[in-house]
Amino acid sequence: MLTGSPLRVVGAVVFLGLLGAACVYDVRARRIPNSIVATLLACGLAFSLLAAPGGIRGLVFGVSGLLVGLALWLPSWLFRLLGAGDVKLYAAASAWLGARGSLNGAVCAAFAGGIMAVIWMLRYRGLGGAAMTLWAARANPRSLVQPVVAESPARVLPYSVALAAGAAVAACIPHLIF
Repeated sequence: MLTGSPLRVVGAVVFLGLLGAACVYDVRARRIPNSIVATLLACGLAFSLLAAPGGIRGLVFGVSGLLVGLALWLPSWLFRLLGAGDVKLYAAASAWLGARGSLNGAVCAAFAGGIMAVIWMLRYRGLGGAAMTLWAARANPRSLVQPVVAESPARVLPYSVALAAGAAVAACIPHLIF
């Protein structure tokens, strides 16, 4: 996405800028505004429509990415592992990536999320607390996402950062995995 025509370069700047804005907002307020998600989606569908030869192919590319992105992360929302804003953000970003890019981005996001989760546990629970959490997760994996003691919103992992990182990697290195 970062090379080629001026349309692709401008698209990349808009894509990365909107992802960055969503991440900053999520880190600060622990929510992602629908206005950012809607703008990301509208720009993604417009970009897909303009960037592909033959308009309808571009629209199919964008909508298929949207649907795959939604299908990949919706179960995580249903099981209360992610917030609805995270799922909507990734689905909107997937409109830029298409179905294959959405799969690539989801794998990269899962890796980034795992690394972030370990760092987050070490920061807020310390080495001993992180080790105990991981040890307890062997018997009850749900304990990783539902701690015994309620945590303040500032200590909840903003997963949008991992999702945005995965989408950005998929946009910059399109055939990294698939």
